[in-house]
Amino acid sequence: MRTVLALALGLVAAAATAAAAAPGDHCKRALDARGVRWKSAARPGIAIPVEIDGPLGGVAWHHAGKGALVIDCSLAVSLAEAGPYLVALGVERATFSSAYARRNVRGTSRPSKHSYGLAIDVARFTGASIGDLAVVLDYEQGLGDAVDCLGQPATQGGAILKVLQCQLVRSGLFHLVLSPDYDDAHHDHFHLEAKPWVERPTIRADRPAIH
Repeated sequence: MRTVLALALGLVAAAATAAAAAPGDHCKRALDARGVRWKSAARPGIAIPVEIDGPLGGVAWHHAGKGALVIDCSLAVSLAEAGPYLVALGVERATFSSAYARRNVRGTSRPSKHSYGLAIDVARFTGASIGDLAVVLDYEQGLGDAVDCLGQPATQGGAILKVLQCQLVRSGLFHLVLSPDYDDAHHDHFHLEAKPWVERPTIRADRPAIH
């Protein structure tokens, strides 16, 4: 009887372990399917930590300071899917100021999604045909509305950044897309945030992100 009970408990534990691993394995297969080079990582708070070792959707990602890009696999899939939008606009490299970081949302005791590797702050977009576009300098605030996201940018750089923002907002790939229009804390970057993989029934959500 004890042997049977132990065997049953072992099977339950094995099933639970397999179920817990399944979302991570599924997400990593999604990265493989998109040709993303990655390797496993370990960071406190990240459910499916991966270190990105190459472009995401045709775009090279660089940190403004130091270190590799280590994020949750769910965000990596979203960035890989969003890559073609950037490439079509002439972006070859995106520079991020912050990705994984253990911190709270400003003015609260609530952990930021950066703490879970689910958010990235993008400060610059660079390419041979567009030059170097800095969000703090080239983004034109106050454009667009609920009907016309784009508005009427006055500069080429402003138009590229606004088109990109509109595409990211409406793509369904991100839970939040925050720009300098959102508040002063985002005056110099786009904040891109994904949902955890286990909360994503599909890659693209039906509802657009905030903008």
